[in-house]
Amino acid sequence: MRPAREMTALHAPTENETTRCHEREPLWTLFRVVFGLSALSWGGLALMAQLENHYVEREERLTRLAFSDIVALAWMVPGPVGCNVAVQLGHVLRGRAGAWVAGIASVLPFFMLMTAFAIFYQTPLVREVASQTLLNHFSVVLATLIGVTWYKQTRALVRGRLEWTAAVLGSIALVGAHTPAAYIGMLGAAFMSGWVRSDARDARLSTTLSPGDWRLLIGLCVLLVIFALPLPHRYELALLWPRLAGAGLTLFGGGFSALPVLKTLFVTPVVGVTDNEFTLAFSLSPLSPGPLLNVVPFFGYLIEGWRGAVIATIALFVPSGCLVVLAQRHLHQLKTNPRFEHGMRVLRAVTTAFLAIAVLRIVRNVPFEPAYLVTALFSGFCFAKLKMPVYAVYGTVAVVCGVWLYFVPVG
Repeated sequence: MRPAREMTALHAPTENETTRCHEREPLWTLFRVVFGLSALSWGGLALMAQLENHYVEREERLTRLAFSDIVALAWMVPGPVGCNVAVQLGHVLRGRAGAWVAGIASVLPFFMLMTAFAIFYQTPLVREVASQTLLNHFSVVLATLIGVTWYKQTRALVRGRLEWTAAVLGSIALVGAHTPAAYIGMLGAAFMSGWVRSDARDARLSTTLSPGDWRLLIGLCVLLVIFALPLPHRYELALLWPRLAGAGLTLFGGGFSALPVLKTLFVTPVVGVTDNEFTLAFSLSPLSPGPLLNVVPFFGYLIEGWRGAVIATIALFVPSGCLVVLAQRHLHQLKTNPRFEHGMRVLRAVTTAFLAIAVLRIVRNVPFEPAYLVTALFSGFCFAKLKMPVYAVYGTVAVVCGVWLYFVPVG
């Protein structure tokens, strides 16, 4: 047993623990690892699974419980969940600098690829690569990876009757949930049920915000107001990036709620993104690593070239990254409260519902054909039994699918 490696994400490290952590994880190593995993992760949930595999199972830098706290908090705050997990992980390992390094490393792979797609999106090559058959096979692999992760998470986190009840009810609620309010409402209800059911009724909860924390929260609220207020058409383009930052603060539960919000912002006569371009971006999204929100650099480039791609990426990802670090800093103070800890136990259990529903939503969009069933069985065996890296499974599926399409063209 190595005590230093059992430091949890919600436990404030001592000075000695922090020093040892810095020596073992240089910023360049953190960047290289997160960048490499992000470049080989199709979907934010896949990135979470790979980060857990590397830092929990292989390196043993965090316990599974500590990583689950990171995941639970990532679901609680808005923004891309996978990138939120990477930012928190960097903060745990190397503080504020680590959060910036891990955040940039998690975003950079899909930023480069989606910007390249935007440059060449009208060429026949891109349209050929974006074959619907290949996208369906990649979706099956992603669903299998998430399913294996869901199985591991439920075994580790869902134990008591209250936790199982929360997980089951959360799954049922998410089947019909289509708004950010539903996500945050479910998470809030799970936490409050654990808080109320705790035996430590007399424990007091107290936390304070510094002036810098207040300035950050006020700035984020201003962005939300800019997004929410109806604007004359002549201001839509001038305030597009602040409005995108505010929109990102409304996206709870990953990328499933992003499509209507982003379409409202980008598909307008003033901004100039067409409905066909918007649809194409989301069609190309599974070919690029990263979360579903990896389409943002694509739209930014169409509007203002490289400058637009950079600003759009910063606008969407930086505010949620700052918010998740702020939340985690105060969770360090709250962790010692037994009622808060009981609420977090239930909250961690209910986050497994997001994994289950993610699998359902992916699978129902894939045709029920023998070829996709074979892909599911193959990828499940590779992930669960052979412990193969995700990129190896994706590469194998891509090669086999390409050979099949070459010799047996569809249609």
